[in-house]
Amino acid sequence: MVVADPSADLLRLITGPGDPPPAEPTRGDARAAALIRRRFGLSLPPPFIGRPSGEEPIRVATATDGPAIAAVKWRAFGANYRGGVLSDAFLDRRDVVPPPSFWVGRAMLPPSRRHRLLVWGRPGTVFGYLDAGPVHPEDADPSAPESGEVYELYVDPTAQGLGGGGRLLDEAEAWFRSVGFERAELSTLVTNPGAQAFYAARGWAPTGRIIPVDLGVVAFEEMRFATSFGTPRS
Repeated sequence: MVVADPSADLLRLITGPGDPPPAEPTRGDARAAALIRRRFGLSLPPPFIGRPSGEEPIRVATATDGPAIAAVKWRAFGANYRGGVLSDAFLDRRDVVPPPSFWVGRAMLPPSRRHRLLVWGRPGTVFGYLDAGPVHPEDADPSAPESGEVYELYVDPTAQGLGGGGRLLDEAEAWFRSVGFERAELSTLVTNPGAQAFYAARGWAPTGRIIPVDLGVVAFEEMRFATSFGTPRS
């Protein structure tokens, strides 16, 4: 008996065309994605959902968003990290990491009440996402170990420049304050000036710390950014 794996089927539709990520799907791929949505209730990512409208909400992720979140990250890597940010050899053989099951689990059972996974898009759609929680101990600034951290923020390349990334970050900052964090950090690649400019424009500043990362298949350096905000008054 063949058991359907809708998450894997959706990811094959995403990775099949390769890079650059297409802005429009083929007719056959669009039909296949619509069938996955109809039969299994999974959210869809671009290129199957058009462009975001001005009414797209920022919302807490659900389990059905997991595969679409994984897809957005894979597509963003292929569009944003070429041209010297990361090596083409690495990007050409990149896998979907983490897999959809990671995001499904993150949405269903956050590691703590101070973790939050946000998506940009009405229910059934994902144009971008942000994963946040307490700063990882190995990355924490020794002078401010009780900080929040934006672990990941990705917007699909077809939806970039429309304000979704900023809205995700604003929502995360408000949430950090609501759970008692007065400061938050994040990392950008040293070789990614576009991301550094985005965060700097929103009030985040380099901390001066550079962290080397070696994943075995690729090595790079990350620049730490931070911002501070007061806790809400009771």
